[in-house]
Amino acid sequence: MNQDQITAKLSQIQSKGLESTFSLSEAALENAEKLAALNYAASKEVLVNAQDSFQAVLSAKDPKQVTEMMSVDALQEVSDQASDYQRKVTQLLRDSNKEFVNVVDASIDEIQASAQDWMNTLASNAPAGSDVYISAFKTSFGSVLQGFEQFRAASKEALATVEKNADQAMDSVKGQLNQVKKASTPASRGRKAAK
Repeated sequence: MNQDQITAKLSQIQSKGLESTFSLSEAALENAEKLAALNYAASKEVLVNAQDSFQAVLSAKDPKQVTEMMSVDALQEVSDQASDYQRKVTQLLRDSNKEFVNVVDASIDEIQASAQDWMNTLASNAPAGSDVYISAFKTSFGSVLQGFEQFRAASKEALATVEKNADQAMDSVKGQLNQVKKASTPASRGRKAAK
């Protein structure tokens, strides 16, 4: 194998790596657009609801009506909206993570296959008497390929941790909203007054 062939093979491997990078970049931009659209819709909904609530408070004729507006049902509606938003964000996160893992897996497989092909071509065209050098090179090359596998495992683990943290955050928000609802129920207020 001459220098031009080696350079062409390496260029081909690099080109595939760039394609993978562009693919990941496109996926990241698409997911950022989806998240921005989700945030815009949620912000718009919150502002409309706040405006409606403010208008209702201003049009109330006595303090009792204002107190009734701040009922458990109103808190439940806010809780449902927050939960729905968090669920959508979590689903977007999961979808983007799956997409990322798929692209990383495909990229690693492709790079490994290309690199192994390059290594095999190099070894088959090596001059006579270079068996020891080729063997040492193959051993170090195998270590590099193992590094790709470690990266694959680490990226999957990191994404699983991100999903777990998102789920925990969602559970925490739900728990806090449930505590607020319990504290604002008429039965709990009656118990507090009796003490």
